[in-house]
Amino acid sequence: MNKKHALIGAAIFLVLAAIGWGFYSAKDPALVELEQLRDEQFAMRRELTEEQQEANRQVFGEKMKGLSEEQRRSFFESSAPIFMKMMEARLDQFLAKTPEEQKAELDKRIDEMLARQKSGGGQGRSGPPGVGDGNSPPTPQQIDQFRKGMLDKTTPEQRAKFQTTMQMYQNRMKERGIDPKQGGGRFF
Repeated sequence: MNKKHALIGAAIFLVLAAIGWGFYSAKDPALVELEQLRDEQFAMRRELTEEQQEANRQVFGEKMKGLSEEQRRSFFESSAPIFMKMMEARLDQFLAKTPEEQKAELDKRIDEMLARQKSGGGQGRSGPPGVGDGNSPPTPQQIDQFRKGMLDKTTPEQRAKFQTTMQMYQNRMKERGIDPKQGGGRFF
């Protein structure tokens, strides 16, 4: 009888443990929704115009506003490989253009950044995504942690492309008499 009770007790324990594990390991519904939206937008990115992509980014940004810092960090960690591929593809497209086309693209991006600042849209969150609470600048420790994380998630080639493109962006801003430090905003 003791063996039978022990087996029943063990079976009940295993069932409860499985239920508990399933309950606690279930993904956050807000993150599941964002990850699904991210995956859909990533799959359709080549079929959309720049304006449609920007509209998608706006919708995405609105959904991100409601996340806690922990949710935001978790989302960016799960999304880093996808976002890096997207950014690298855009950098490759930009770097493949002629110097005249690159200059036109830089001017377009600078004009968009200035328009966002004028409309108050450039004054939103401070610092890199997934760092800080979205309303105040990130601490030096948060910035350092973000940089170290990006080193782990990027290749030297990706970092070189990004650095080259950002240098071109800043140089073009200087040519236009705009202080690059006021720039902020996103280029890609």
